[in-house]
Amino acid sequence: MSDRDVVEEDDLDIDAQEEQDERRARRRRGLIAVILLLLLLMCCCTTVSQVWLTGGREQARFLARNIECLECHTDLIPDFSEPAVHDPFALQQCTTCHVPHGKKVSVTSATVSSDLMQRFSRILQWAPIRWWLSLSESDAAQVGSSSTTADPSTSSSKSIKATDSGLIMPETELCWTCHGSMGAKLGDEFPHEPFAAGRCTNCHNPHASKYKSLLLMAPQDLCFTCHPMVGELDRMQTHPPAKEGRCLECHDPHASNYQGMLVSSQRVLCTRCHPSVELKSTMAIQHVPFLNGDCTGCHQPHGSRYTPLLNAVQPDLCYQCHDSTEKDFRRPSHHPVGGTFMCTSCHDPHAAQYLNLVAATGNNFCYQCHEQKRELYDTSSHAPVRCDRCHTSHGSNNVPLLQERNPSLCFQCHSRSGFDERTHSVANKNHPVRGAHYDVNAEAPLTCTSSCHDPHGTRLNRMLRYFDYHRDGTCLMCHAVTQGSRVGIDY
Repeated sequence: MSDRDVVEEDDLDIDAQEEQDERRARRRRGLIAVILLLLLLMCCCTTVSQVWLTGGREQARFLARNIECLECHTDLIPDFSEPAVHDPFALQQCTTCHVPHGKKVSVTSATVSSDLMQRFSRILQWAPIRWWLSLSESDAAQVGSSSTTADPSTSSSKSIKATDSGLIMPETELCWTCHGSMGAKLGDEFPHEPFAAGRCTNCHNPHASKYKSLLLMAPQDLCFTCHPMVGELDRMQTHPPAKEGRCLECHDPHASNYQGMLVSSQRVLCTRCHPSVELKSTMAIQHVPFLNGDCTGCHQPHGSRYTPLLNAVQPDLCYQCHDSTEKDFRRPSHHPVGGTFMCTSCHDPHAAQYLNLVAATGNNFCYQCHEQKRELYDTSSHAPVRCDRCHTSHGSNNVPLLQERNPSLCFQCHSRSGFDERTHSVANKNHPVRGAHYDVNAEAPLTCTSSCHDPHGTRLNRMLRYFDYHRDGTCLMCHAVTQGSRVGIDY
């Protein structure tokens, strides 16, 4: 073999080697392209499936419309799946509330590899949403266009973004552009301070929330962040709506024409949950606080140390308005109020059919506690006389709760000329009934009722205690013959 043949054979081997290397390079490039296509397809499938499974068509529309903002603010994407989403955030544009931020500046250097990778990853991430929108909506090509689709190899400009986008107007004015109907409540007499100042985001999330009305947290927790009521809610009795954080059942979160930002007047508001009290609004006699709808004049709205949610213990609470009654209960003879016996034992604190808010009229009222007096009194000569003709209701200087001392009280109805020991200036021989004399039988001052008569009635005539008239037994209780010293008259 000649040298020429050897050279030609070597050239053929080199050409074959180069051709083989070229084929290998093409296969590598093809493999890389396939891998990239698979990655892109995986990205498409993942992105589209995630969007459709979690949010459906509306979320896809949202992502596509706001794609330029969400390329950086990816942390906001999950918010669309929250139960409550703000309409501008979900259905319109971020720029409804925010000023587009950032600017382009000229650069002379080529794009570095890290920028290329970042741009490429963004293309992979967001391209499926762009393609979906371009296929599903006729105007899609104009929505969500971004510099991320630019050629990643070189760049003559660079996007510089500030740290804060800023709002299109101050927060204290922005919300009113859409929620202008709330402006009428600014004229209410009792506004909520954040609402009056336009600080809506003190309570509401401007994008989305797990809670209705876009609240920052559960309603039962939100109010307590500014209105801690631990002291009130730790008391012996708590109002269930307050304890459970159902503040909005009673209070308007924005403003109200009722003190305390109540949703309605106290009387209307309280009777919604206390219908048994509402029934009393038709009764003839109403307690002034109840009549005026001043429920908190007597009751605490959140919690109290005294049941039922009273501002103070009975009878001290009643004495705040009825100070003259307090003086009556300090007299020597009085009803035992303040223990098991309370003001509300006799008086209804809301309303009643009878004067002085009592549950019955006439002697029937007293019989509620003094039933044992009914039988004899109703068959006695005193039956037409009401108990309060002789007794006071609260307290007296005369025992037992008498309007005046005995026998002066009796002489208001019974002529003293027939019973007293003297009249005016004429001395009679009638029986003395003055307390200045001593009743040896009762061992007490002598009066009409000490030994002779029972004012509440007896089974004997003339309401005598021991013997019928004309029998001498009643007289002999005191005027009997005794051994030694005599008392009275011997027969």
